[in-house]
Amino acid sequence: MNIKPSLKGKWIVITRPTHQTANLSNRLEAEGAFVLSFPLLEINPPKNLQQVQQQLQKLADFDLAIFVSTNAVEHALKYVNAGVFNSIKVATTGKKTASLLESHGIKVDYCPEKIFNSEALLAISGMKEFCIGKKVAIIRGENGRDYLRDSLLRAGSDTDYFDVYQRNCPQYNLDTIKQHWLDQKLDIILLSSGTSVNNFFRLANNEKWIDELTLLLGSERIRNKIPKGFQGKILVAEDPNDETIYQKLATIYG
Repeated sequence: MNIKPSLKGKWIVITRPTHQTANLSNRLEAEGAFVLSFPLLEINPPKNLQQVQQQLQKLADFDLAIFVSTNAVEHALKYVNAGVFNSIKVATTGKKTASLLESHGIKVDYCPEKIFNSEALLAISGMKEFCIGKKVAIIRGENGRDYLRDSLLRAGSDTDYFDVYQRNCPQYNLDTIKQHWLDQKLDIILLSSGTSVNNFFRLANNEKWIDELTLLLGSERIRNKIPKGFQGKILVAEDPNDETIYQKLATIYG
């Protein structure tokens, strides 16, 4: 095996939900890195499942459905037949989400080509124009970011949230990460989302040792989630896509 010296021997902490770590972990390990899975997010059914199920039954009344993540796809399709999307347009904020929809036979009409976030989706030619006067369903997790809805409302669309899952934190402390740091087996921690950043610093509880850490954020927009007093090193990827994160790590240690 041709091990790249840039990643060989590096200790990388991935804080994504357990079921979303395999692809990136396997690729990093194949390059000689050591990966510690330490999920700071857990994806669970929504608090009011009956309400969400009733809401999803009305999807055919909408003109466009926007899926903001693979979790949104997986949880929505538990409660509604994929055939409903044959009569409405579909958009996603990333290619991985689009691929999952297409594996269920759902055609994706709008998806960014390079950077994968809400801003890139809205920048697609014709996207905002189509939404003017239309009913748009944003299928996401509870308490997600409001940027997409607010932008579409300003553009003149009638937009509703479909909160098909909730995020919880499965960890009670950072003891495992701290021990790796004490053993000098910790190079960088990946924090892919604003929720994972919030959970990390809540569990850190202002302990001084975290100021020795290097964090890799999944996008520039979540930098403002970092407490002002944090003195560690902050690096930022363009988006949290597996390929983007991998290339950023390869560049950091190249």
